[in-house]
Amino acid sequence: MRALARNTSMQVLVAAIAAAVFGLLWPETGAQLKPLADTFIALIKLVIAPVVFLVVVSGIVSAGNLKSVGRIALKAIIYFEVVTTLGMLIGLAAVNLLQPGAGVAPPAGASEDVTDYVKGGAERTFAEWITHMIPDNAVGAFAAGEVLQVLIFAVLFALALLALPAEIGEPIARGCTRLAEVFFSMIRFIMYLAPIGTFGAVAYTVGKYGPETLTALMKLVGVSILALAVFMLVVLVPICRMAGFSFLRLVRALRRELFIVLGTSSSESVMPQLMARLEEFGCKRSVVGLVVPTGYSFNLDGVAVVIPICVVFIGQVYGVPLSIGDQLLLFLVFLVLSKGTAGVTGSAFVTLANTVAAVRLVPIAGLALVLSVDRFLSLIRAVTNVLGNAVAAVVVARWEEGGLDRERFEQSIGTPRKEKVHAADHQHS
Repeated sequence: MRALARNTSMQVLVAAIAAAVFGLLWPETGAQLKPLADTFIALIKLVIAPVVFLVVVSGIVSAGNLKSVGRIALKAIIYFEVVTTLGMLIGLAAVNLLQPGAGVAPPAGASEDVTDYVKGGAERTFAEWITHMIPDNAVGAFAAGEVLQVLIFAVLFALALLALPAEIGEPIARGCTRLAEVFFSMIRFIMYLAPIGTFGAVAYTVGKYGPETLTALMKLVGVSILALAVFMLVVLVPICRMAGFSFLRLVRALRRELFIVLGTSSSESVMPQLMARLEEFGCKRSVVGLVVPTGYSFNLDGVAVVIPICVVFIGQVYGVPLSIGDQLLLFLVFLVLSKGTAGVTGSAFVTLANTVAAVRLVPIAGLALVLSVDRFLSLIRAVTNVLGNAVAAVVVARWEEGGLDRERFEQSIGTPRKEKVHAADHQHS
């Protein structure tokens, strides 16, 4: 019992349940507890940019040469594009087959929150997005928490280190590795506050939107959950099996991080811990340092599945059917606009707003419809994002020669021996 009390996963789960009850019993008070969640996420965001920079730099330098770095990056990008494309297709299939928007009306009063919620959600062209990727000020990228810009700067810094003589580059690389340990230690301290952050987030969501609004849009949430479950079963589970590890063992190994994601609705809230855990599973830092930060911008599987569902759902509600050609346009636009999305709560809604504004196929007023349940959609999106990036890192590590410590991998998430024997018997038969 005492061990359970000290278990962060259990504390977060208990906090989430208590917060849901609190939000139902005292909704006005619960709706005012959002600062608890915001403060916890702010503390995590405080260390994300430095951790990304330090892990990427030490990871690239440990790869040893530019050829290895380019090979890992190319494998990761190919994997990201294939998997997110499959996710979008599953989302479009689910919303067209199940028609969740039929008979649903926009909730009263939701539209007044849209403007505040979509700060920075203005339409951005592809050229503007490319330009925005490159930081015009290295310090500014860290100050603004622009993960993609920090990633670009870290890659350039690491490549410059590789180009320097060993007597100059190696001490700096070792310093980055030591500094990374300091920041991971900070994260361990911050994680003690995870139950408080979770309580604030869940109490705010239940108190703010209440059971009535949620019931009205249960179809959208249900179809999204179903589509994400299908994505995991049809895409992620077979990928894990082909790569020689167990999806269920991976979920169990990451349960603490997943509870925190469920509580905060943010996949970015566990990004540093996820990188540390993947190294514990045997993935080399040279792979983790490139794949995970890049994945948070290019491999948001949950966003890829849910955003197309939301756009078509808005069209169904407002009686604006989308043809195959319209949905192909939506597909192509989303391929561009989904890149560079941060993993914090609300950023996927910004992507939705950008997509709706770019395709001009459904009423922008429909954003208010999705907003009332976006907090709940963000829970399942964020969990899928984390699992998708974890799977990606392990798969790329398996592809990369020397990218995986086999012994640690087998002990942590590798396919259990019984399953291997069964698979071998099945092949012989």
